[in-house]
Amino acid sequence: MPLWTLLATLNLVYAVSATSWLLHGLFAATCYPSILLTCLFQFSVASDFARKSLRKVLRELQFTRDKIALFNLPALEIDVDVDGLFVIRGLTISMSSLTIVAHGIELGTAALSQVGHEAHWLTRSTGIKLTDEIELAMHADQVTIPLFRRIEIGDVYGNIKGGKPEMTFGELGDEPGETDEESIFLGDTPLLRAATAGSTGFKDRPKLRESLTGVNWMKDSSAKAGFDSVKTLSPDDQEAEKQYHETLTEIRTSSGVYQSRQQILKRAHAGDSLPVEDEKNMRAAICAELQEVPSVIHPPKRSIRVTTLQNLSKPSVRRFLHRLPFLLRLLLAPLSYFHPVSIRSINVAGSGQWLTALLQQEVFKHYASHNAELRRLARKISTWLADANFCLELTDIEGLGQVALSSDFDITTYLHFTDIMAYRTVPQSGAIKQVVSLGGAEATIAIPSFLLPHHEHILPDRPTAADEAKQSEEIENAGSLPKTLQAERELEQLQKDETNMKLSVHGSLPACFDQSLLNFIAALVKATKIIELEKQADEVAEEDVKSPILSDDESIKSMPRTDSGFKTFAKNIRQGLKDGSTRDAIKEFAKDVHQSTKDGVKKAVVGGFVNDKWIAKMVGKVAAKLEQAQGDIGYSGEVPIALEPYRARAESLSKLLP
Repeated sequence: MPLWTLLATLNLVYAVSATSWLLHGLFAATCYPSILLTCLFQFSVASDFARKSLRKVLRELQFTRDKIALFNLPALEIDVDVDGLFVIRGLTISMSSLTIVAHGIELGTAALSQVGHEAHWLTRSTGIKLTDEIELAMHADQVTIPLFRRIEIGDVYGNIKGGKPEMTFGELGDEPGETDEESIFLGDTPLLRAATAGSTGFKDRPKLRESLTGVNWMKDSSAKAGFDSVKTLSPDDQEAEKQYHETLTEIRTSSGVYQSRQQILKRAHAGDSLPVEDEKNMRAAICAELQEVPSVIHPPKRSIRVTTLQNLSKPSVRRFLHRLPFLLRLLLAPLSYFHPVSIRSINVAGSGQWLTALLQQEVFKHYASHNAELRRLARKISTWLADANFCLELTDIEGLGQVALSSDFDITTYLHFTDIMAYRTVPQSGAIKQVVSLGGAEATIAIPSFLLPHHEHILPDRPTAADEAKQSEEIENAGSLPKTLQAERELEQLQKDETNMKLSVHGSLPACFDQSLLNFIAALVKATKIIELEKQADEVAEEDVKSPILSDDESIKSMPRTDSGFKTFAKNIRQGLKDGSTRDAIKEFAKDVHQSTKDGVKKAVVGGFVNDKWIAKMVGKVAAKLEQAQGDIGYSGEVPIALEPYRARAESLSKLLP
């Protein structure tokens, strides 16, 4: 801007402001801070003096040029709905560009208790219940937040660890006096009970930190003591900038992602594994390497609990803010609108050993020990799974959330994925193969606004007997079968006091599948069909046991007329004549023939309906159609969420700004 234009505009504003004492006060309050900031940015003498003075006064902050840097930040120990640790190794704030950069982000969580009802919905739709605890570890080298513009996240690596061999939580001791009656998971571990209990969390927090990080020197800290331990830099400008860049380099080169990449390249140069040239394949290989490391690799010496930060404000202040829910929406609306999120990639991996154990425990169970075909299929499936890791890779993600000022509108989130791939990696040999490739996807999530904090005053009324009776009448008066089923579903949710989160996910075709994955799917489909027939046979056997015993004449009449059966029958008759127990021999013979006949029929049914060639042909046809198809394929539905936890947190105080 030209100087004379700036001066003329400034004088014009002053002339208008001088006509009113209120405008003059606002002009003065704006003008003097602007003069100070202008001096700091325009004159190096003023900025150098300010930085040196602030380094001496504010020990927690480091000033280099126009940046404020913080290192050795205390970890955030999550002890509310999810148990875990959240670590940011460095934070840089640029004053000139109003940009915040986080370096070296690590997250380790024990269990996801907030999605309890969503997980319950998932188990109902898939028929699978999670029996083992799950641990989630996430790593990201850098997150950039240009304020009121966007949020830029680099490559994010996540690892799901299940079962005691993989989890760092496996040795946590039990907590006395707690039960898991309300748990949606099967099992009896303190981790699952803590996740189900929600706010109670772990009693042995030091053991949690040690299990997450592998070290035992982390200590609880207050907010003041935690920030007093923040690392400081030299008061000299050049030395401070040198230390700043050296610290950033150390954070980058010591991160788990960087070290995993170097290990892969080192093995490739040594000839121990195949070289990884494509960056997408490299991400899958890095995920496989991170599967073996602790969830939090670089824990600081201190941590601050979430509950400690929540209790910093006075109860009277919290109660007052609780009465102003509109302020929360007024804060979230511009933040969500001006900060669309872009993520370079999200890579989530899990080990095949855990998947094998899960299939054995939840699918095959005891059936494989009684069926040779099931044992063969189990070996085939475990061979493909056991020694490999599987990585789901999502690239170029764009997300935007919208929180309306009015509580009449839902909270809506839009997600777009440019590319979706799945990889199978074998760490021992370094082999990496893409098994699934999809042309992108889109997702939309709509959450009712009354699920926001401090918004329990707009929760739907608790259902009464009159409401249930009215809904029952709608079921009777429904004019068609679809309307009847919808009304029955609404009655079920009314009785459970639930609301719905609307979810819509659509993938873009075509989709490509590797032949090894198709073989695995065919084997799994055949195994599940055989198990289904085995279950039906067991149910029939139980009914036979409960049925009345046939008389001797009926048993003889029901026997099949076969040569082998006649020989066995004659042998049993002769033996019975010798022992004087002909009647018992006839009964035993009838029972044996009935069981052998049932086994033969079951084998014939399995051979007729569960045919390898037919299953492989059908799977191949579906895969071929998907490789040539165009358009979208997906799912739109509702995820039930219980309202009772939100009603329990409700306060009786009236709202000032609802």
